[in-house]
Amino acid sequence: MRTPLLLLALLWQPGLHAAMLTIGTGGEQGIYYQVIKEFCRLAQKSDPGSQCKPQASSGSIENLHLLQTGDIPYALVQSDWLYQASNGTGPFAQKPQPELRTLFATHAEPFTIVVRADGDITTLAQLKLAPIDMGLKHSGTRQTALALFNALGTREQDLDLKSVANLSEALCSKQIDAYGLVMGHPNRIVLETAKRCAIRFLPIEGETRDQLIKGVKYYQRSQVPARIYPGNLKATPTFAIAATLVTNAATPDEDVYRLTKAMLSRQTSFNEQTYGYANLFHKARNKMGPVLSVTQHPGAAKYFEELKAAGKL
Repeated sequence: MRTPLLLLALLWQPGLHAAMLTIGTGGEQGIYYQVIKEFCRLAQKSDPGSQCKPQASSGSIENLHLLQTGDIPYALVQSDWLYQASNGTGPFAQKPQPELRTLFATHAEPFTIVVRADGDITTLAQLKLAPIDMGLKHSGTRQTALALFNALGTREQDLDLKSVANLSEALCSKQIDAYGLVMGHPNRIVLETAKRCAIRFLPIEGETRDQLIKGVKYYQRSQVPARIYPGNLKATPTFAIAATLVTNAATPDEDVYRLTKAMLSRQTSFNEQTYGYANLFHKARNKMGPVLSVTQHPGAAKYFEELKAAGKL
């Protein structure tokens, strides 16, 4: 009789059956889903009691809504949408979420404008007269594109905005002259386009970029990395938002601390085949501070304070 009792005692040890945390991401084929899946793999490897999994969604806005209703405890969201939700601006004016808190930023998502290498578009100003796709009307990409065009003095109604089903095919067949995406690199759509036709990226730099990011917490200087797409040998300057792991202020400090530590303590084992790896914030100091658009959760802050005290930050 002692053996069954021993087995029962083992089965009920704390931590062996930790609750599985769900983290809102994006579509199952998207970068957010892949990045969180990898961070959860690292978390369980580091701390078997920290078990999490990605939950597919339509993206940042749905994730923020699910956080507000308590349907999920954590989510990965764009820093610009996060800032607006926390401050009750834009689409969140009627339902602000001041309770949002960050854990850390996972990777940069540069705003990337793709054109044909043999096309006539060489400057941002030329986009005003061209058929272009800058995302769906209410998407994060469209919002970011309009912020750029506003800095250029161009109104939405002055643009020839299209909405195509297949960006790669549309660009290479000359249905459109450019498309823009907020994306981590490498990106499947860009790779597919590069296989169909030669491409390049439009730089966003100088006064235009300076004006765009001045006084804005959710944008930062960035670049499209070199040598990850055929023919693109040099990095292209642009700006980016930060994909940010968030929760609510009510989430217990110890829970947030444990998850943050578990996710980050073995990041040297991150799968380099994961899409978005090229823009991953590899160093701890780049996951916090100015890159975060809202207040950091005390539980996450505790982990970074420990890194600092140990001389690792």
